[in-house]
Amino acid sequence: MAEVALNVHSQLAALSERGHFVCGTEPDHFVENVFLAGRNGEAFSRLADSAFGQIAHIHGIWTAFEWRAYRAARKRGAKVAISPHGALEPWALNHKWLKKRLAWWAYQHSMVTNADLLIVNSEQELRHLRMLGLRGAIAVIANGVDIDTTSAGYGAEEGLREKVVLFLSRLTAKKGILDLLDAWHRLADKNGYSLHIRGFGETEYEDLLRRRIDELGEGPTVKLLPAVFGAEKWEAYRRASAYVLPSYSENFGITVAEAMIGGLPVITTKATPWSAVERERLGWIVDNDVEQLRACLQTVVHMDADALRDIGERARQFAHERFMWPQIIEKYIATYAWLGEPGNTPPPWVNTDL
Repeated sequence: MAEVALNVHSQLAALSERGHFVCGTEPDHFVENVFLAGRNGEAFSRLADSAFGQIAHIHGIWTAFEWRAYRAARKRGAKVAISPHGALEPWALNHKWLKKRLAWWAYQHSMVTNADLLIVNSEQELRHLRMLGLRGAIAVIANGVDIDTTSAGYGAEEGLREKVVLFLSRLTAKKGILDLLDAWHRLADKNGYSLHIRGFGETEYEDLLRRRIDELGEGPTVKLLPAVFGAEKWEAYRRASAYVLPSYSENFGITVAEAMIGGLPVITTKATPWSAVERERLGWIVDNDVEQLRACLQTVVHMDADALRDIGERARQFAHERFMWPQIIEKYIATYAWLGEPGNTPPPWVNTDL
């Protein structure tokens, strides 16, 4: 969420679209026009009116910070847009469901119902919000890949690709990593490939993954590696031959877009909003099923390197045309303009089917 919010803010600033960035704690790098509201939003009431504009775009829900941001924006007469960032997806709602159900009826339902606009990242997330009974305007705007770092993911030199299937994301049960380990273990012949799992998560879950790798005896072919960022992340994409994300839920899945920019064919699941992977021949889509995942991985590790490269190049072109921030920010600008003057015809990506 923070990365998306920062990118929207910085892209607007680069286009001379003045905006203010209100966050809980001091950012770790310079951010133009930043205001601090405290980790729990306790300082919102003390912020000057100049910290708010005509439109307040709130990223995230459930915490006191977002609730106080909403109240402060309303008090100052601002229109409110909210990006749930997947927090209302079925899997997310079922996680810690009792606590969330209490919060939903105490304040969260009122907040999202009365927002002037909800912004989601996929048609799938839009459908799920409609299923929750949310009838207001909803904009569908994909997440963008940071254009300042993608140069390291372009143009993999001939022969640089290694026999690596890469998973790069948060280490959490939702991502289907245990399914991935079981499917990998069942491969009849790995054809010299290894599986690299990169990411960060809670210590207990990382320990669970290590134990499972040891139980399966896959230490020689599976590497559990630290998270990487910036140029090191793009180097990981550039050296791999395929990307896998067997998630049980994604409102978008930015690492899929990143992997495509890095020139990788993608394996993911029907639980993600990436039906285009199959439709555009950019990789493979499976159910959350270990046997289907195994069969798909078996196909990939025995595929000719040139064929994999061709799929990866299609994926690169597809993602480059759709998920770079210069294209994405234009949609935000048009959406904000419409929200400021809602009597105008909404942009085509704003769903007002009330």
